[in-house]
Amino acid sequence: MARWKNALNTSDEINRLKREAVIRESGRIFSRRGYHNSSLEDVAKSLKVSKGTLYNYVTDKEEILYECHKVAMDIAEQAFEVGAHEGADGASKLRSTLRNYIAVLHDELGACGVITEIDGLKPNHRKEIVQRRDEHERRFVALLEEGVADGSLRPVDAKLAVFTFLGAVNAIPRWYSPKGRLTNEQIADGVVDILLGGLANTGVSAANPAPGRRKSVTARAT
Repeated sequence: MARWKNALNTSDEINRLKREAVIRESGRIFSRRGYHNSSLEDVAKSLKVSKGTLYNYVTDKEEILYECHKVAMDIAEQAFEVGAHEGADGASKLRSTLRNYIAVLHDELGACGVITEIDGLKPNHRKEIVQRRDEHERRFVALLEEGVADGSLRPVDAKLAVFTFLGAVNAIPRWYSPKGRLTNEQIADGVVDILLGGLANTGVSAANPAPGRRKSVTARAT
């Protein structure tokens, strides 16, 4: 459960932490039950406070959804920074970025199904989040292209690959259970191993597939 009670003396700090608790607990509830199937009453019950108390920190469900998206975007940007620092080539930067993004996202917001709830946002909020999301997709494409250029990843359609592994990451909330046998870190490591296994440069190119492997038609990515 997100932290609610605390022993801090600064009222501004207390209010900030309680607002963060509302956002994070809401993200977990929205992910488990679905945004449209959840209510502020559910959040209040989980935090063991009254619904009226929540209105001291948020105005409505849409604000919570918007803040959850912002948290997810911030986590992605932090993951890119970690990847740039830890990675020695395109492949290792991509691995570190994805691994940290998945692990921290699940730690902060649970299996964050709300990141696919774009249509529930107000137009101005949707525009902001979509712009940030598109920028993250471009950065992932750049990492893939870097890996192809330095030889650490095999040549692939970078944009198609990005859509594929982001689709896999966004699908995690459909099967994730907080009571499951794997930790956030184990899930992140396992998912990244599977996703990047198909991108590892093993000397097999798209133009010269391995014996018995048929050359497939590349789908058009937009």
